[in-house]
Amino acid sequence: MDQSVFKYPDTNSARANIEMLNRKFENQKIAIIGLGGTGSYILDLVAKTPVTEIHLYDDDWLLLHNAFRAPGAVDGKILDSVNGVKKIDYYFDLYSRLHTGIIKHDKRVTEANISELADFTFAFISVDSNAARSVITKGLMEIGVPFADVGLGVNKANDCLIATLRVTVGSAQKNDHLSYRIGNEEWDKNEYATNIQIADLNCMNAVLAVIKWKKLLGFYQDLKAENNILYLLNTNKLLNEDHTP
Repeated sequence: MDQSVFKYPDTNSARANIEMLNRKFENQKIAIIGLGGTGSYILDLVAKTPVTEIHLYDDDWLLLHNAFRAPGAVDGKILDSVNGVKKIDYYFDLYSRLHTGIIKHDKRVTEANISELADFTFAFISVDSNAARSVITKGLMEIGVPFADVGLGVNKANDCLIATLRVTVGSAQKNDHLSYRIGNEEWDKNEYATNIQIADLNCMNAVLAVIKWKKLLGFYQDLKAENNILYLLNTNKLLNEDHTP
């Protein structure tokens, strides 16, 4: 890349002598839909790659409970602001210190506006509504944009928690699995709705999604070509499913 998208030099890549691999990120235009617990960690990781643009989509406010599952430490003065702060503004200001190509969209992605994403090269979906997730994934398939959809389920088991993390990839090469991997109905028995301050699970969900995206780009070797990843917390199992033919 002739002109860096970073505000300061990427000496980490230079020290490791992997600058040529960064060419794989050239001309990548990424959408991150939803900046909650997992989406914010996805942004943290993607912002440290030399993609051309990172577009953020969210219309929610940054609240106290968000601070406990966000990367880094949110300044308490921001949370105490009389007028409040939108997630989109907070994360734009934070990561624009590093990456020049971050663009914010203070809105949700819906059936009515999903056509705006038609020229994106990849999208990460991190929303807490199965109905919205279903609309977005179907819409992205119709306009030909590959994506990774993330999901996290947490439930009580006696005096502890169990969890399942999911990453589902949809693309022109493989999409016949989406109808049974991505639901369109809401589930009631999920402790995540009330006990959401579990940053490690959010972070791991994001890491799995970003690593898979980098595999699709050829940055990492991919011998399995899976399109659905499940991590089962209590058995520490990582399942690779729905392989590309």
